Order: sequence, then C-alpha cells, then structure tokens
Amino acid sequence: MATPLAASISSHLRAPPPWPPPKSTSQRARVRCGVLAPSGQASEAAAPPRDAEKSPNWPPSSDVNLRIQRLCRSGDLAEALRLLGSDGVDDRSYGAVLQLCSEMRSLEGGKRAHFLVRASGLGIDGMDSVLGQKLVLMYLKCGDLGSARRVFDEMPQVGDVRVWTALMSGYAKAGDLREGVLLFRKMHCCGVRPDAYTISCVLKCIAGLGSIADGEVVHGYLEKLGFGSHCAVGNALMALYSRCGCNEDALRVFEGMPQRDAISWNSVISGCFSNGWHGRAVEHLSEMWFEGLEIDSVTMLSVLPACAELGYELVGRVIHGYSVKTGLLWELESLERGVDENLGSKLVFMYVKCGELGYARKVFDAMSSKSSIHVWNLLMGGYAKVGEFQESLFLFEKMHDSGIAPDEHTVSCLVKCVTSLYSARDGLVVHGYLLKLGFGAQCAVCNAMISFYAKSNMTEEALLVFDGMPHRDVISWNSIISGCTFNGLHSRAIELFVRMWLQGQELDSATLLSVLPACAQLRHWFLGRVVHGYSVKTGLIGETSLANVLLDMYSNCSDWRSTNKIFRNMDQKNVVSWTAIITSYTRAGLFDKVAGLLQEMALEGIRPDTFAITGALHAFAGNESQKHGKSVHAYAIRNGMEKVLPVTNALMEMYAKCGKMEEARLIFYGAASKDMISWNTLIGGYSRNNLANEAFSLFTEMLLQFRPNAVTMTCILPAAASLSSLERGREMHTYALRRGYLEDDFVANALMDMYVKCGALLLSRRLFDRLSSKNLISWTIMVAGYGMHGRGRDAIALFEQMRTSGIMPDAASFSAILYACSHSGLRDEGWRFFDAMRREHRIEPRLKHYTCMVDLLTNTGNLREAYEFIESMPIEPDSSIWVSLLNGCRIHRDIKLAEEVAERVFELEPENTGYYVLLANIYAEAERWEAVRKLRNKIGGRGLREKTGCSWIEARGKVQVFIAGNRNHPQGERIAEFLDEVARRMQEEGHDPKKRYALMGC
Repeated sequence: MATPLAASISSHLRAPPPWPPPKSTSQRARVRCGVLAPSGQASEAAAPPRDAEKSPNWPPSSDVNLRIQRLCRSGDLAEALRLLGSDGVDDRSYGAVLQLCSEMRSLEGGKRAHFLVRASGLGIDGMDSVLGQKLVLMYLKCGDLGSARRVFDEMPQVGDVRVWTALMSGYAKAGDLREGVLLFRKMHCCGVRPDAYTISCVLKCIAGLGSIADGEVVHGYLEKLGFGSHCAVGNALMALYSRCGCNEDALRVFEGMPQRDAISWNSVISGCFSNGWHGRAVEHLSEMWFEGLEIDSVTMLSVLPACAELGYELVGRVIHGYSVKTGLLWELESLERGVDENLGSKLVFMYVKCGELGYARKVFDAMSSKSSIHVWNLLMGGYAKVGEFQESLFLFEKMHDSGIAPDEHTVSCLVKCVTSLYSARDGLVVHGYLLKLGFGAQCAVCNAMISFYAKSNMTEEALLVFDGMPHRDVISWNSIISGCTFNGLHSRAIELFVRMWLQGQELDSATLLSVLPACAQLRHWFLGRVVHGYSVKTGLIGETSLANVLLDMYSNCSDWRSTNKIFRNMDQKNVVSWTAIITSYTRAGLFDKVAGLLQEMALEGIRPDTFAITGALHAFAGNESQKHGKSVHAYAIRNGMEKVLPVTNALMEMYAKCGKMEEARLIFYGAASKDMISWNTLIGGYSRNNLANEAFSLFTEMLLQFRPNAVTMTCILPAAASLSSLERGREMHTYALRRGYLEDDFVANALMDMYVKCGALLLSRRLFDRLSSKNLISWTIMVAGYGMHGRGRDAIALFEQMRTSGIMPDAASFSAILYACSHSGLRDEGWRFFDAMRREHRIEPRLKHYTCMVDLLTNTGNLREAYEFIESMPIEPDSSIWVSLLNGCRIHRDIKLAEEVAERVFELEPENTGYYVLLANIYAEAERWEAVRKLRNKIGGRGLREKTGCSWIEARGKVQVFIAGNRNHPQGERIAEFLDEVARRMQEEGHDPKKRYALMGC
C-alpha cells in the first residue's frame, strides 16, 4: 500500500536537524558555560537531562532563572544573555530571553540565544516545540526569514497553527508569495487545521500572484471549514477578487458578510474605484456613513478620486468638512503642522477635476508638505486647463524655488502654457532650462516643444527638435506634420508623412487629420485618395472628424462626385459635415442645391451654426439666389446671428453681389462691430457696382478708424479705374508704395489694371517690367491692356513671351489675346490662337471666346461667316454674341442681316431698350424713317424706357459727371456754347456730326 502524502511529509519533517548536537556531554557543558573548561571538570558542568525537569526529585529553579526573568522584564538583554550561559537555566528563561529579543528586534541577541539553546542540548532530538516556536517568531520579528524557516524545518512536529501562519505572513511580507502558498499546502498535508488568520494570509499571497483558480479552491475550502462568516477572511476574499478583476464576486462576498468592519468597507470602495465603478464607490460610502461606522483617512483616499471622476463636488466638500471636523485632515492632528499630504493631494485632485481651483489652491497652500511632484502637476494642469496660464507659470517658479525637480508631466504642462501664451521668448527660455535639467531628449518633452515651435511659426526650430530626437512616437510625427501644415509648408508635411509611412510607423486618425489638409491645399488628389483608402481599410473612416476632412480635401480637388459620395455614406453627420458639403457645392457652382441642403439639414434636426450660415450666404451671393439669401438672412435674425461679425460680413457680400448696395450699407452701419473685412467688403461692393464715388467716400471714412491693408487697395483701385481717374489712381499707388503693399501680387496687378483703364499704358508697362515675379494674371492684364488700346501686334508679342517664359495661358489669357486680335483686325492670328486654345492647351472655348471671334469676323467685314459661326457653336449663344454681330451690321450697313439678327436679340432680351436703339440707329443711317417710326411705336407700346446715359471726366482733381437730358450742370451754358462751336467748325471742314443718328440718346 502506497504511503499517504501527509505521511511522507510528516516523515520528512521528522528528519534529523541540520546541526547535530555536540558529541560529548563534557564539551556541551563547556560550551554552555561560555568557556572550555578542563576535561576533568566536565562532569560537574554537565547539564542534567531534559526529562529531569518532570522528575519530582529535580531541584527547584535556581536564583539564576529568577534573575534572568527579572532582567527580561526590565529589558536588560545584554545581562540576560550573559547569565543565559550559566548552569541551571531552564526552558522558561530561554523562552523569556527569546521573547525579549523579539520585542527588541535584536537579531544578534536572538542568534546568541539560539546558539545557547542548542548548546544546552535542548535540540538534540529535534527542536522543542515551545522554544522552536519562540525561535521562529523571533527570527520573523527580526526579519531573518531564512533562519526562521531552518528552525521551523528542524521542529519534529509543528501543530500550532500560529507558527504556520506567522511563517506564511513572513513570506507574504518578503514578497515570496509562491513559497507562502506552498507552505499552506504543506500545512494542509500535515493535517494542521488553519484558522481565520491563516486563511487571510494565504488569500493575500494568492491575490498577489493573481491566481484566481487557487483563490477559488481556497474559497471553497474555507467555506467547508466554516470561516466564510469571519470578517478578516471576507476582507481577504474581497481583496483577492478585486485584484484579479472579478469585481462582481468581490461584491457578492461583501454583501454576504454578516459583519463588516472599516476594512471591509474600505476594500469594497477601493475595489469599485479601481475598476471604474465610481458611482458605486460613492454609494457604499453613503451606506457606510448611515450604518454609523467610522470613516478613516483610507476611506477618503478611495472615495475622493471617485467624486473627482464623477464631478460630485458637493460630496467632496462634505468629505472635506468631515475630515476637518474629525481632525483627519491635519497631520498628527496638529493644526500647526498643516494638512496631511496624502489626503490633501486627493482633495486638490477632486477640486481641480470639479473646476473649483479656488478651493484646490486653499488646500494646496495649507498642506504641511508639498514634496510630491504630483500635487504640483495637478494644480498647474488645472490652471492651464481653464486658461490661467500665467498662474500656472507662477506655480512652476514657486516649485522650482522649493527645490522640487520637474518631471515629464510638469514639462508638458509648462510648454503648453508657453505655447498658449504665444511667447516665443518664454518658450526659448523654458527649452533651455529643460535641456539644462536633462529633459531635452525625452519624447514627451520633445513633442511638446515641437508643438510650441509650430504654433509660434518657428517651423525650422520644430524640425531641428524633431530631427534630434533619439526616439519618436506617433505623437512626434503627428506634431511635426500638423505643424508644417499649420504654417503653410504643405509639401514638407506630405514629405514627412510619406517618410513616416515608409518607416513602418503606425498611422492613427490624428496623422490622417494632419496630412489631409496639406493634400487639399496642394490639390494632391492621388495621395488624398491613398489616405482615404487607408482609412477605409483600418476602419478610421467611421470617425466623423476624419470624414469631414476628406470632404474638404475632395472639394478642394474639385472631385465633387467623391465629396457627395462620402457625405451620403456618413453614418453620423454633425454641423461641420453639413458646412463642408455646403462649401463644396459653393465651390462647384451648384448654388441651387445649397438651399436643398439647408432643408435636409433642418429635417435631420441639426441647427446651422455661424459657419454654415456664412457658407450658405456665399453660395447665395448672386441675383438669381437673392430670394434664398434673404431667407438665410431672416434665419440669422431669428436666431440672433445677425450681429455675429462673420455673418454680418457675409450678408454684406451677398447683398453687394446681388446689386443691393443700400441693404449692404444698412447692414454695415447697423453692425455692432466692424473689422477690416467689413470695410473691404463694402468698398469692394461699391466698386463692383460702379458706385466709385461712394467707394472713395467710404475709403476716406475708413482712414479715420482703420489703416487700409493690401486687400483694401485691391478693392478701391477698380473704383479709380471705372472713373478713369488717373489722379486718384496715382494717390492710391503712392499710398501702397508708402505702406509696402507693392510686394503683394494682387495689389500690383490691380495697379496695372487701373493704369490700363485710365489710358496710361506706358505706366502700366513700367510697373509690369519692375515686378520681381510675374504671375499669369500680370501677363493677362498687360496683354488685355495692349488689346484695349488697339496694339494687337504688341499684345501678340507679349503673349508669346509669356509662353516662352514657361507660363501656360488659361481661359482668361486667351480671352485677352482674342480681344486684342479682334480690335486690331488680325483675323488670321485670331483664328490661330482660337485653334491653339482647343488643340494645344485643351481648353474648351466659352461664350466670351466665341464673342471675341464674332467681333473679329464682323470687324473684318465677314458678316455672313460670323453668322454661320454663331449657328455652328456647340453651346447656346447668348444675347451678347448676337449684339456683337448686330454692331457689325451697323458698321457695314447690312440691314437685311441686321433685321434677322435683331429678331434673335429681341427673343433673348425683349426688355433691353439699348438693342432697340441700336437697330433704330441702323435704320436712321440708311434713312429708313418709316422703319424708325414703327420701331419707336413698338417701344412705346411695350412701355419700355431708355436707360439714362451717363459719362464723366476728371478735371483738376475733380470728377465731372454728365447725365443725358440733365442740363443742371454749373457750367452747362459754357459747355453748350463750346459744343456748338465744335459742330460749326466740323461743318466748315466738311465733316457731318450725324446728330440725327442719336435717335433716343438725348
């Protein structure tokens, strides 16, 4: 029959001790006495056998035992150890000395006493159970776990559960948890029944190992033994299950406990908080309170962070008050020492999370010690979160003065403060300070500095920091890519993104959000498409923010189909999504669909914000969309957005582009505040609507409040051009030169256009030649200027020079050169450029190009060819093309064709009186007065009125305006006399003024 496991363990425990006793009685005696006595005296010094203690003939304890016990009671360990080597020392004296060594934690004294016990012969047949227990406990108290285990193994039979428990506890404290569990198994095999404290101890070891299987076995075993109702066991079980993540089991243990102490409540509260059950933690605190149990600092340390996470400021303040009332808040219950650091840190954390920085600062200032960097970081981060960056920097200075070294979190908070303040000087100082402290190479610090330099428009410094990093994480790459994008270095951002990808760095949504705007600005459709595919593959496309950026990218790349597809496939659309698609439709010119988008947006319950309203108003900036624009204006008024500055500016632009300058003016003067955009919008509106005088009046008013910028120059210069006011144009030129605005390409081009339209072609060419860099617009303006002044050959030469310099013409450039050929009668050259536009440059002609070709044909007398050209156009001709041919018929007096063309014109624009006047003049030149009379009757019958003619001229710095039929000019009589004199002299020289042709002009 096989030997049972317990029996085998017992036989092992009965094995001979590792230290055999002395071989002779005389030698033992001499050792016990502390000196080697002569061998002849050995028999006198020998100790009696231990069994003699039970003999009735054994003499009573000698005086030495009484003295030893008296010394132990008085704490004189040295003298007690000296006497312990005397003759006649009994077990009680040895035990008393060992007990004193335990109390005094004297390992050296305990080893001396152990040696004397062994020398006395008490351990010859195995360590005595009582003395062995005392030795084990002494070694454990003195921290010598190895010696305690050796003594324990020498003991032939250990039946006292307290020794087993003490040794297990020693292993647990030393961190040798597995050995503690093995010892419990050995105890079970030896048949020793554990008590509640043994179970608690082994459960702590199992919890430390995280072995839930062993824990469940022990749980079942203790239930079998009837220890389930014991409070200490329940506490240990809760700790085990919480540590292993079995929170529901821990709660079941807690709820099944018949009796609970403060440790039980603290355990369940701490377990709930550790596992994210903040609400339950606060609920258990309330139950604990109502049951009348004492709340200690451990409870508060667990429940205050839960209040912080939940934002339960009121509960936190109640706990704060309780801690003050009970004295738990004050270190050593002394107000002079200040607030306890641990509890104070938790209170600071709670108040910071709840946004009560005032209370947090009061607790912080009252803390007895602020040696923990954590509490400084908490308060600094709290101030930074609410925008109190200066106060956060002040705290950092105070921390530095206190001699506390910052960590990475301190540095990140510090750099965030400096970044938010946009103080480049402070940032450089902080960076130098961090380098001095040795934080310069840390990843988190470098990331923060990259972000700071990028936001401070110091991209080169950010790149230096990035390139010098020994290790980079995804945040490092994202920071530098977004920094380059933010500062307009879009090509560099894409280059870094590709480098990141090739190095195998994981891309997250922040990476894609950083690089897609760069793709949008550079119109890098292919890379944007690749990034889109990656987002679909990784599932990131489900993020609304990423989908919104993709919308903007495809919109900038004019891929309207993909834009609409992404928008329609989005699971969740926010107001940014709708604003992006509205902007996309506006860019695509799909203005009629924007109104439908606004209706869809309302049906989905999403309220347009100021950005959406602004985007819609830009779409409705046109005569055909004026109705929708007014509807959006009404919505803005109802929702209190009309006074928001971006909306105000968009409303002015919308009405200005619709030709409603009075409405735009009323909005401008009714605005609560005005910025540069407001002034520029209204000035530009006046210029576009040929209200040049009003534009200059507003510009003069602006000078009293704002300094005009380059955009203002581009808005006011067209007004000077429309008046042909060279004097005012020169003034604007001087102002732009004085302010340094000529470096702006838009201003330089506007100046060139102004000089061309004022007849100063030479000044325009001089300005053109002085440009450091000429863009396509510059060349186009100069080509158009030559064409306007009838210098077609010069226009062609300049156009060819543009192409030679590497600048490819666009549709506007071809309009300018075709116009120049038309006005100079260069028929063959015009056809050559028209064919080159389609064949070489793949530009489809638009109406304005066809109009120029019709002008070219009519000016060269090819009226029938022009008519056939119009009929063969692939697009529907508008009235301007037919009017161009009608003008040619007047010049070449082709009445038959003129009548045919006029019918087409009247069909397209029956309300325009100018076309009737043109046909009447053709009849008048041919002296067909009956036709003129019929045409006049036709005009009168339809109730049409002629548009009043207007002209102006600048004289001595003042613009003189002349309106047809108005004779109220101050110099009217002198002007009439002068005109009569001119007419008389013309007749004398044989010229006919042909006044009769101006049938409806006066």
